[in-house]
Amino acid sequence: MFLPLIAIIEDNHKMPESFSPEFLYLTQEDVIAAGALDMALAQQDVETAYKLFASGQVNQPHKPVFRFDNKETGQEQYYLAVSMPVYVGGEIDAIGHKWAAESLGNAKRGDMPMGIDIILLHDLEHAIPHAIMEAGLITAMRTSAVAGVGAKVLARKDSRVAGLIGAGVIGRTMIMSLMTAVPGLEEIRLFDLNRERSEGLVKEFADQIDVMVVDSVEEAFSGADIVTSQTTSRTPFIKDAWVPEGSYYAHMSFAEGEDAVYINTDRLVVDNWNTLKTWDFFAATRLSSEGKIAEDTITDIGEILLGEKPGRVNDRERILFANLGMGALDIAMAQRIYLKAKELGVGQKLKLWEKPLWI
Repeated sequence: MFLPLIAIIEDNHKMPESFSPEFLYLTQEDVIAAGALDMALAQQDVETAYKLFASGQVNQPHKPVFRFDNKETGQEQYYLAVSMPVYVGGEIDAIGHKWAAESLGNAKRGDMPMGIDIILLHDLEHAIPHAIMEAGLITAMRTSAVAGVGAKVLARKDSRVAGLIGAGVIGRTMIMSLMTAVPGLEEIRLFDLNRERSEGLVKEFADQIDVMVVDSVEEAFSGADIVTSQTTSRTPFIKDAWVPEGSYYAHMSFAEGEDAVYINTDRLVVDNWNTLKTWDFFAATRLSSEGKIAEDTITDIGEILLGEKPGRVNDRERILFANLGMGALDIAMAQRIYLKAKELGVGQKLKLWEKPLWI
């Protein structure tokens, strides 16, 4: 039996079923529910992303950094905005984009976080987002997770004392990270210009580790096995003479250590030298261009994690891990959170349209 010709034509021209252009919107509360504050998992995300990057499985363009001065006061780099599009392959297999912004105005007023970030995860098949999430907590967790991952291969195995500079958001997550990565850690010395903020962290971690407030950077660093700096400073303030022999120093910003800190370290480890060397505001980049640091002595952390380059080789080495963050780390962590959110049923489904005007 044959169908009429008109029926065949109509069947061939049936409109495809409409795809619902939904994406999952995750608030900060949703991100927390999906595991954003699990530091052990954050460190796993970071380590995996570093290894994938070092093995050529990440497509990560150099991230543009927009810097703006305060028009009223003239203070330089008062506002920052950073764009980070990334594809992370391997077991992560996710493409996305992070938009990161900073305002020193927020920090001074105290009414908003200094950094406010958004991550978009992209659905390749349908060319729409499949998730958009608040990413300030992801940034805070992965930033300090980086220092913890570094500590596993760059700090001395007998590390017991850490000296931390900065008691803000990253100061809090730094304590979490070091406790997770260095089980033998016994004491943390904490300095911040705002003593009240430091004392708040002492209370917060009172039943987990001994945190003591000190009165200076020098006091925090003196004799410490691990030192970190995570501040909003736009000018160097840490003296080379304060960095202890045999220490692991996680330098979390671009303008904290004076030039001699970079020049006199025994080992300089970074997250991604190919990107950092394009940033003229990063001290190591300038010092390398001036011939004061040999470029071939700088090591990417991913090479160490893969076993291609050595980590710490003796207890006397002073190792500086200077990093400014990679979008691959954010996307790896965001992908885990997105999948967990779907599993838990948290978040809000939003649509780009009910019916597209044009196709």
